[in-house]
Amino acid sequence: MTLHLIVGSKADEPSASGDPLAMASKGGAVLMVCRTCGKKGDHWTSKCPYKDLAPPTDASDMPPTSDGPAALSGPAKGSYVAPRLRAGAVHTDAGHDMRRRNDENSVRVTNLSEDTREPDLLELFRTFGPVSRVYVAVDQKTGMSRGFGFVNFVHREDAEKAISKLNGYGYDNLILHVEMAAPRPT
Repeated sequence: MTLHLIVGSKADEPSASGDPLAMASKGGAVLMVCRTCGKKGDHWTSKCPYKDLAPPTDASDMPPTSDGPAALSGPAKGSYVAPRLRAGAVHTDAGHDMRRRNDENSVRVTNLSEDTREPDLLELFRTFGPVSRVYVAVDQKTGMSRGFGFVNFVHREDAEKAISKLNGYGYDNLILHVEMAAPRPT
């Protein structure tokens, strides 16, 4: 059985008076084009009334990959694929390395005020040596500091020097407690 789709012109279609997309398309500006049927400004691709009549996508529409046939069982055409999972993406863990701390040279700072931010801690601790990472725990709802943070030094000696000088130091009307960070449980 073969289905034929007869697509009329814009004049043949009933106008949707309450549809802002239809009204915007009458003004000459095309807001979108449906990826399924190619109509302009009528509907979203996911709400396409012709999606059941569209020809099935085949492997020739997909970008070539080095994985061979196994790659064809991946996400369907048109579905979201994260940038790091797309074909040709460079796979690095650079984003993860930025948030990971080196437990050997990490200093835990507690009794921070609510106004303390990462640049504040960096300014305070970089006088003792090169700092590789600064993290201040922040409450998701209020955006205020939760009162503790971590500072990673490149060299352990610099971390020990910072602990000896800043533990008990008055900072922002509070007395800081600075110690070596306990290793994370594995």
